[in-house]
Amino acid sequence: MKKILKNKYLKRSLIMALVLIVFCLLRLISVDKSEKQLMNNLDYDIVLNKDGSMKIIETWDINISHANTLFRTFEKNNKFGNITDVTVKDLQTGNEFKKINEYMYNVTDDCYYALDTNTTHFEIAWGTGMEHKSGNKKYQISYTVTNVIKDYKDCQELYWKLLNEENAIPVKKVTGKIKLPQNVKNIDNLKVWGHGPLNGTINPISKNTVEFEVKNLSALKMLEVRTVVTDKMFDVDSSKKYNYKFLSNIVNEETQNAEKSNNSTSGFYVFLGFISLIACIFNIKNIIKYKKISKKKDDGIIHNNLKYFRDIPRKESSTPAEATYLYYFKNDFDEISSKQSDMFSATILDLNLKGYIETRIDGDKIYIKVLNKKIDLPEDEANVYKLLMKVSSEGEFEIDELNDFAKKNYYEYSDVINELINSSRENLYNLKLLDKANLKLYTKSKNAKTKLNIILWILNLLSVAFVIGFIPFVDRTYIVTFNIGHRLGFLINMLVLSPLISVLILKQYFASKMQNKISILTQSGTEEQEQWQGLARYMEDYSLINEKEIQSIILWEKYLVFATAFGVADKVINQMKVKFPEVFVKEYWDEEQNNSDYPIMKIATHNFVYNIGNTSTISKISSCANKAYSTSLSEIAIHSSSRGSGRGGGFSGGGGGRWRRWPEWEQDK
Repeated sequence: MKKILKNKYLKRSLIMALVLIVFCLLRLISVDKSEKQLMNNLDYDIVLNKDGSMKIIETWDINISHANTLFRTFEKNNKFGNITDVTVKDLQTGNEFKKINEYMYNVTDDCYYALDTNTTHFEIAWGTGMEHKSGNKKYQISYTVTNVIKDYKDCQELYWKLLNEENAIPVKKVTGKIKLPQNVKNIDNLKVWGHGPLNGTINPISKNTVEFEVKNLSALKMLEVRTVVTDKMFDVDSSKKYNYKFLSNIVNEETQNAEKSNNSTSGFYVFLGFISLIACIFNIKNIIKYKKISKKKDDGIIHNNLKYFRDIPRKESSTPAEATYLYYFKNDFDEISSKQSDMFSATILDLNLKGYIETRIDGDKIYIKVLNKKIDLPEDEANVYKLLMKVSSEGEFEIDELNDFAKKNYYEYSDVINELINSSRENLYNLKLLDKANLKLYTKSKNAKTKLNIILWILNLLSVAFVIGFIPFVDRTYIVTFNIGHRLGFLINMLVLSPLISVLILKQYFASKMQNKISILTQSGTEEQEQWQGLARYMEDYSLINEKEIQSIILWEKYLVFATAFGVADKVINQMKVKFPEVFVKEYWDEEQNNSDYPIMKIATHNFVYNIGNTSTISKISSCANKAYSTSLSEIAIHSSSRGSGRGGGFSGGGGGRWRRWPEWEQDK
């Protein structure tokens, strides 16, 4: 037992089986009492009499659950005469039930009635004594039906519906015999048809006997037999005589019915098989593709492993958002989603450097003035510029007002921040630095293992469910839930779909193997990523590098923009203190030229020049941007949770009463 439990598949199957068994128990307890009845076998012994009547003996082998009355009704019409000579017998005890001549809603035990319940229905009902218990019972119901044979000039016909579409109880097996009053001269003179499930059979076994059998007759399915003889052997009532030939019509009708039924069933499976085949072909192409990729040695990207890089990649066109995206980029995107605020802060500095905004610092307060200029910016920066224009009511605003704007305009603010990622990513696609096709492949590969596990879990569950379906009470629950033909239908569908299921398993298997063989970054994208990462290390370690040439302050201003994007601005400022100590004194900024020519450097050094705190002004800009973004997300969460909220309730009830009459078997004649 311990070895079995150590096997994860057997352990999983055992857990599934237990869960399904518990579910079946609960389901069986909760279902309506009418749904709990199950007929093991229903047998018809039909004898056709020379006078055009027939005697039917029905043998019921039925599992009853808390039902005190069983009954069946016949709709009275001109298709037959009367129903007479009714008897009901308990085959297990041998007792014949006592006939009562009045209608009873709950029939007394061991009693029955057979009478007209109204002007349109005749009913046979009997007491079971099973109101408070369950068990198997066997009954024999015998009755005679008059005037059931139709007489045409060229044939005589019995057309009888044994069960109609209101049949409420599934039957595991229906069997029966129809015996003629005499032999036909030739077996070809006896023609028979059955209507109902396609798995039924009906055949003449001799010149005067017909046998039929149907397995797994579902509830709400009808069953009828049609027997035609060309030898005249019945003396029928005048009301059943028709002065015209009808044999060819019957044969043509039955031929068309057979073709229609066969085409309907076969057509469904042909269609299902065709769709499955198309899906297989499509997925086989993917299997070949995925297998080829999974067999590769690596992702094919050459890495230069740069330690330092001193130039700004794509100096004239790159934006802080694009740089941030590449700097942090990994195939799984885990890092980028948390860097929107750094992107936003760096974009503000870049707009300042490009002359679209001006900054003014008064003590520990930072003011932003938006300049009204023609927008000639990349999309990511243009969106931020437009947002700053909306925040500014008088042309200038204090940086903390970003939070107030985000609190009132939370969706708009959040959309702009998130769009920094989307627009920068789209531009990187256009620049061929990211490969969109590889992104789709990588996503499929990343999700493949989960999909494969889901497929295997479903197959495991179906297999376990099929096996435990042979347990009696589980089988009963399945019949109640899926009807009696569930097992055969499951096997046929699984057989038809097995090629597609196999192909899907192979597809997800090979897809899961190719994740490390795909690079969303192109070769150019990888090289630029290494350059951005090398630039960040260059800025952080600048004082440690033996550089003969000191980079200009103008270039360091640009460096600071990207250092802010990479979240290392304070480290870079510390490097500047070593190489440019002169910019950290007040006298340097008293000169008008320096004050106006180096706006980013002035922002970076302000707190240190005037001894305001221990962090840079750039850090405060980043902190305010992060606070505003967090506020927008909080407001979205608050308003989303309250939107559409409300309470509702109701109740339903029903009256008490005694259960009666399960199952209901009706005949529509």
